[in-house]
Amino acid sequence: MDKVTHQVRCEQWTKIINECLASGMNKTAWCKANGISDKSFFYWQRILRNEAYAAAKHLPVPIEAKKETPVTFVELKPTTTPAITHGEFQPDIIIRKKDLVIEVSNNASAELLKHLGGILHAE
Repeated sequence: MDKVTHQVRCEQWTKIINECLASGMNKTAWCKANGISDKSFFYWQRILRNEAYAAAKHLPVPIEAKKETPVTFVELKPTTTPAITHGEFQPDIIIRKKDLVIEVSNNASAELLKHLGGILHAE
């Protein structure tokens, strides 16, 4: 689409989005009541937000924003010190997923196992 057509559509959708916001209604309900495709509404809302952000930061407009999984860290405090009788660690469980390898002992806390499950599920 050429720049002029894009600019005209941006102006039209800015007006539509502002009308929706001014109504105080739920966006999906407003779209339905006004005969507007909610998919188009949210598409143009995303395009306009990306362009506004890029203009504010003087950055190029991203074609599609990538959905990234947020990374969280949790401090884990061991409840007991594992009793290792061998000279090196002997895992009771080895989990492999793609390039990730996790070795776990039977002494691992429930909290650690819960967080490992979250990490593996996010992969």
